[in-house]
Amino acid sequence: MLELLAVITFFGYIYYLRNYADLRSKSEKELAEFSPGVELYETGRIDEALLYFDQKVKQRPGSCIAHLYRGLCQKAKGESAQAFADIQKAVSLDDEVFQAHLQLGILHLEANNAEAALVAFNKAVMKAQDTSAEPYKWRAAAYLTLNRTEEATADLATEKLIIQKMENGSAVLPKNETPFLDKKLMVSMVMVVFTSALVVAVVKRSEGVHFPYLVAVLCAIAIGFAEPRKGWFLALMQCVLVLAGYFLFTSQIDPRGGQELENFRLYGSVVLTFVASFLGGFMKRAFSM
Repeated sequence: MLELLAVITFFGYIYYLRNYADLRSKSEKELAEFSPGVELYETGRIDEALLYFDQKVKQRPGSCIAHLYRGLCQKAKGESAQAFADIQKAVSLDDEVFQAHLQLGILHLEANNAEAALVAFNKAVMKAQDTSAEPYKWRAAAYLTLNRTEEATADLATEKLIIQKMENGSAVLPKNETPFLDKKLMVSMVMVVFTSALVVAVVKRSEGVHFPYLVAVLCAIAIGFAEPRKGWFLALMQCVLVLAGYFLFTSQIDPRGGQELENFRLYGSVVLTFVASFLGGFMKRAFSM
């Protein structure tokens, strides 16, 4: 089955990318590449660091890390307006860098804009995923400014716990569990209803086997890409809907007229749905990393 071999080949290639290729994000690579400038900043050589990152921004205007550290240098020199512009630009260039959200929140807090600071700190907490205690520390400060003592106390306790775990060399705190049936999954389930109907229609109307298999593969890849961790559930749902739609809402043809070939298209599409949904999940995780 040519389609199955193609899917397995792509699956192996994505598995290679996922486990053996350099899967660092663009900003993670830039942070390593710009380590000389980062060292200048961290050792207090602010003027030299500012020149370094100013040059990097000119060379790479789309670099989140270059804008972030140029903003930090400007902040250290008391140039708040320029620092704010650069750090806000860093956030817009890469929403996944929690340090950018953190520094933007600190600037807002120092400007007595606690509400805006809290929004940025919430983002920093979410993106850091408990790998750093700093977002909790600063979010607690924003809560205290807003007289939200209970939330501030909880964040300070979490900050202390993360620090203790890091000092002990243990794993960071586990991520908060989200409900299985969330809004995103429900939207994806609606999408699956339409993709299932499409697969059934193609199975019934196509004369060969290649086109139905191709449609099933593309739909399943979309499922895995939309929900990398819950794609198995959506794939199962699509298989059930395809089978139910075929047997309940379509007419069976005369066995002498090609029922066996139609069954081959139907069950082959169901099998490929499971395989290709895993492929879509691997692709999404690889691209994200």
